[in-house]
Amino acid sequence: MKTKRLFVLFSISLLLVPMLVFAAGAAEQSGGGQDGVITLSVYHYLDQTDKTTAPNFQYLVDVFEKENPGIKLNFEYGYGESFHDKLQTMAMSGQLPDIILLYPGERTSQVTSAGLVKDLRPYLKGHEDEFADMAMQPQGANGEIWELPEDISVTSIMYTNNRLLKELGLTVPKTYEELLAQGPIIRAAGLIPLSIANKDAWPMQSCLAGMLVERTCGMEWFDKALSGEASFSDPEFVRAMEIIKELYDKQMFSPGTNQLAYGQGLDDFVNEKAVYLIDGGWTVNNMVGELSDAQKEYVSLESFPDIPGQKGQSRSASATAGQGFGMNAKLDERKAEAAWKWIWFYSGPEGSAIRQRFGRLPAYNLDEPEDADPMIKKLIAYAGSVPMGYVMDSVIAAEPIGTFNINLQNMMFGTMTPQDVATDLERMVESVGR
Repeated sequence: MKTKRLFVLFSISLLLVPMLVFAAGAAEQSGGGQDGVITLSVYHYLDQTDKTTAPNFQYLVDVFEKENPGIKLNFEYGYGESFHDKLQTMAMSGQLPDIILLYPGERTSQVTSAGLVKDLRPYLKGHEDEFADMAMQPQGANGEIWELPEDISVTSIMYTNNRLLKELGLTVPKTYEELLAQGPIIRAAGLIPLSIANKDAWPMQSCLAGMLVERTCGMEWFDKALSGEASFSDPEFVRAMEIIKELYDKQMFSPGTNQLAYGQGLDDFVNEKAVYLIDGGWTVNNMVGELSDAQKEYVSLESFPDIPGQKGQSRSASATAGQGFGMNAKLDERKAEAAWKWIWFYSGPEGSAIRQRFGRLPAYNLDEPEDADPMIKKLIAYAGSVPMGYVMDSVIAAEPIGTFNINLQNMMFGTMTPQDVATDLERMVESVGR
């Protein structure tokens, strides 16, 4: 009897196995969800400890999932260089998630230039004119759009505390010499001249170096260097590195800048421990919530002053079409349509309007809201009034730029010269090909 019962159970199990396999396959076809819900994996660049940006992003996710109950987004987050390191590992192992936060230039080229993500142009067709021209520049060799830019990133703004300047008897400097002359006065008052936190290595490159290169070299030279007609070891480029070294040596930067985690620079500025802050336009997102109403009146957005022998344009800033979400090239039609719903929600009119209220400068063309925060209005006005140059990590491949970031730290520590940094960048760019 016992043997017969075991035989029956065994027979039933044999029947169940293919049924379970079929059910698992069906679940996989639907994105791993139940009741027809499509589940999508997402890899996003986000500092989850940021008390402003992280809740703002979660709000967007909540709005999307409420409007799209048939789609579930499962997020994995990375930040800083660890984000890029893991993205490269995912790409090499063929384990990319369904949706990936990508950059328009070379920063995530290990994914975008390897055919690992879909060209978004078929999904975007008919909406191109709704975005800023910079956002619709081709990202691939054949005009592909690999990610839909969420914003226009102005990366080298000199935020200025005009109340502190007035107390010190100073004004916004028009020349580099004037800025250097202010250093001893500002430090004597127990304040930081230029607040910048560079432990993560990218801020000095993204928020200062690219702008200085455009100033010392001009855009014509920059284009030639990118094509190989000029060299990053040329004297003009070396001069930009020398300025960074001089600012460091003359104690213009935050004390211990290369040991300060990103965010500390903004904290010191908000707490009025610094006269100037060197940072990107995205910082307005935090300023909206962290600056007092009074501070918003006397904080202004300025450009780095003119430098001696300047070949670039006065008041220029470095800028690029921002990052945005792209989708895995392996997605089937059903999952791709679901992925596009999130991408369009995030960077299209609805998500852009929400992010604009949070203090971002969307790539999607929107009217300035009448009730916009003063800092948002100042960012929109600034971005529309200054010449734009390149952000280095948007035009130089990921591997060289990663090493360049570290080399800038080494230069400030005194273990490399400005010429060493320039020569090494040229060598690395040559090794990976322009």
